[in-house]
Amino acid sequence: MVLESTVVCVDNSEWMRNGDFRPTRLDSQRDAVNLVCGNKLQSNPENTVALMTLAKREVLVTLTDDMGKLLTSSHAVRAGGTSDFVGGLQVAQLALKHRTSKNHRQRIIIFVGSPVEAEPKQLTQLGKKLKKSNVSVDVISFGEEEANREKLEAFLQAVNKDDTSHLVSV
Repeated sequence: MVLESTVVCVDNSEWMRNGDFRPTRLDSQRDAVNLVCGNKLQSNPENTVALMTLAKREVLVTLTDDMGKLLTSSHAVRAGGTSDFVGGLQVAQLALKHRTSKNHRQRIIIFVGSPVEAEPKQLTQLGKKLKKSNVSVDVISFGEEEANREKLEAFLQAVNKDDTSHLVSV
């Protein structure tokens, strides 16, 4: 069992109101976030999970092992604004730097349901920075796969170290 501190980044932009996933992208994402957080916390009693939004770059819950806080905060997320992929990852990295146990591996799980505005070069630089800091990143892309595919693959190629980072398109 791996000790791990994880920050889950939720896309709460206006794009999440789309009904292509039943009932909306935001509700489908909320179910996935609850499942991911539950699995992370159950895999090891010392694991911690944080929750943040991308549109406001707001940390809703700092690193905790309390599933109740995570569930309450995930259900309070409302759609509004535009998603900031790069800014969200930078805030998530900062949250991981302040983890209580430095023995924990660092992971960011980021949900992307809107077009990524950043340039591929900027994403590659951020990926290299995260790789240098030993942060693994899992990207879950849904709804806008075609628009984001090249950018996200370039980012993942830059951040991937020993095949610890992944891209999942739904």
